[in-house]
Amino acid sequence: MMKKSILLILSVLYCFSAGIFAQCSRVDTLLYNFTTHPEYIFVTAHRAAHQKYPENSLAAIKEAILMDVDFVELDVRETKDHALVLIHDDSIDRITNGKGLVKDLTLKEIQEKKLLFKGKLTDQRIITFSEALDVLKDKALINIDFKAGYGEALVRAYQLIKKKGMERQSFIYIYDHYELISKLQKNNSQMNIWPRAYSKADIDKILVFSNIKLIQIDFSFYEDKWAKSLIKRGIRISGNALGEYDNMQRENGTGYDQLIRKHINIIETDYPEELLIYLKSKGLHP
Repeated sequence: MMKKSILLILSVLYCFSAGIFAQCSRVDTLLYNFTTHPEYIFVTAHRAAHQKYPENSLAAIKEAILMDVDFVELDVRETKDHALVLIHDDSIDRITNGKGLVKDLTLKEIQEKKLLFKGKLTDQRIITFSEALDVLKDKALINIDFKAGYGEALVRAYQLIKKKGMERQSFIYIYDHYELISKLQKNNSQMNIWPRAYSKADIDKILVFSNIKLIQIDFSFYEDKWAKSLIKRGIRISGNALGEYDNMQRENGTGYDQLIRKHINIIETDYPEELLIYLKSKGLHP
């Protein structure tokens, strides 16, 4: 309790010094810890809290917020009539009681369908990106996995984030189109980029750009030496517990022990509640 109180006081002072005291929020506390406490491991809820509710749904997002996750990961696609919606797959077949490709369906057609959870129909529907932003404003950081291409749809997503004043809490996930980093930052210096590296050579390409705050890595090329170097430079490293480590944790309780031996300080997981409890027990999360 004492530790949380001290962090709260420090984050309030951070808000005051940044001239944003009137709007001090949980996001301000998260950003304070993000920049000043690299020892804290942040938790990203993959497709929101989808172990309890349908993935990318309004209920899953609200549950992730209640869990106090640091990042909520969202998948964004574009409909036939150019609406931005939350859905991971390119079709609605797996997650709803309907069928069809997202790009071939209008927003109305998509929202007429209901989301499934563990094979059963729910009262949840596919929501718009705008609806998701409204719920998340000032509540959590956002990892935006943009699956609608890097053209006009991305420009509209960026404009929507800016209109809602959510640049500071929004992180655009970039796969391998690193040239987008400078383009996005040129439009707004507050816009955060979440580039993914597939090799050490990719990390070197990413580091050419200024104001890089984090990098997503694959463990296939992970090495302690360069990982420690990045964290020393104030760059956070994100790695996935998805699949291997999440499964290992659930099977024999060793997955997260293995993960925290690596020099990473953001973990994306399918089990955010379990990971948060584990990290807090180790003093690795406030």
